[in-house]
Amino acid sequence: MLNLTRTRAFLKLLRTHRSDVHLLLFLAAGLVGVVIQWIHPADAGDEMMRLAQNIVSTGSYRDPFRVMATGPTAMNPPLYPLMVAFLIRILRLPSLVYLAAVLGSMIANAVTAVLLPRIANVFFADELPGIAASILWIGMMPCLPGWDTSYTVAGILLFCLLIAVPSESKGRELQATLLAGVIAGLLFLLNPSVLLVVIPWMAYTVWRAEGSRSKAVRNALIACSVLAVAIFGWCTRNYLVLGAFVTRTNLGATMYASNNDCATPSLISEEFDGCYQAHHPNTNPAEAQAVLSLGEVRYDRLKTQETKQWIASHEGQFLQLTAERFIAFWFPVVEKIPPDFVSRSVGRGGSQAAQSWIAEQNVTAYVMRFATVLSIPGLIVMMRRREPVIWFIIAALALYPLLYYVVVSDMRYRYPVLWISLLAAGYLIRLLEPPRLPRSPISIGEHGNSH
Repeated sequence: MLNLTRTRAFLKLLRTHRSDVHLLLFLAAGLVGVVIQWIHPADAGDEMMRLAQNIVSTGSYRDPFRVMATGPTAMNPPLYPLMVAFLIRILRLPSLVYLAAVLGSMIANAVTAVLLPRIANVFFADELPGIAASILWIGMMPCLPGWDTSYTVAGILLFCLLIAVPSESKGRELQATLLAGVIAGLLFLLNPSVLLVVIPWMAYTVWRAEGSRSKAVRNALIACSVLAVAIFGWCTRNYLVLGAFVTRTNLGATMYASNNDCATPSLISEEFDGCYQAHHPNTNPAEAQAVLSLGEVRYDRLKTQETKQWIASHEGQFLQLTAERFIAFWFPVVEKIPPDFVSRSVGRGGSQAAQSWIAEQNVTAYVMRFATVLSIPGLIVMMRRREPVIWFIIAALALYPLLYYVVVSDMRYRYPVLWISLLAAGYLIRLLEPPRLPRSPISIGEHGNSH
């Protein structure tokens, strides 16, 4: 009985000292990030960093590939390379740029740790599932200074909070909505796939609007209009420079490198056996030359068509790869370095560095698997209790991963929806909270109305 009382008191303390809990989560995330970076420094990255350097040196967005210059590009979204290019211009020294990129990733991760309890309050009217989710998040935070991942996750959470328009912001609805639209536009320029999370959330907020439905529709339309400006601007640039009104030109190259005779489910395993490098223009001079000759748009369409032809003639192998990638998206692969591995310039720094990097990746994979296992009964309980937010969760978890079932799997692809799984896991953990005992009539009489 004493332990139950102490547990309830502790959980009440967490709920009533929100600012202190948020600060502790922020500091814990920062400290863990520093320790991880000290034990195993993060890879500086490849394509994004190269694009940033080219922006600084040429003044244009071009030449993403390692093996040769191929001209203007839309293979990768532009915002993160622009951010790194800004760092390069003001800091100049590569070591300082790397340090700033790592620090930025750590801060974004720490912000996510703070936002998870806040979004849990929107989802469930209780921060406790978000606190549990935040603790799980700290165990698997990405430190990827070469990619947008950390910023994308923090941005999605901030967008969801702003567009929900909590009660304390009702006096500033228009400002919050405009800011949400700006963040949605920035998210599109970081990772266009996150629209498959952003749009379902806007639809959910309209459906669950309290009070005036028309006001919720208006807010969603305002946010969508600001988002449309970013989409139209980037696609117009691609039309003028590349000749097509497209968001990205990497689908064909990625599918071609992911579905072929030597393909395996995992990106890392394909890198270790050289299959990915043999098919991707970043590392294959013949493929890069084809990009230069055809242009990115025609190359993208050609590789998409070649991939469709391979799938049609290898249906069994494709279905097996797809099934294994489906599993790997939710339960990441625990990788092993082949016994005969010799460094093939895959950006891992040789076999010893690769072994250390794989060990770190596998720890994250195990934590992610654990969170996924917890999230499944959490989702089931949500459905049985008819939590309204379950419909958004189902939509986001069904739509976002679809593309990633047909290309090589990598944990980085999971992060934009990982926070949803973490909140579902936190929802399950909250069910372990000891039930409140009914108060006696004497205590009610002595202390007034119960709360």
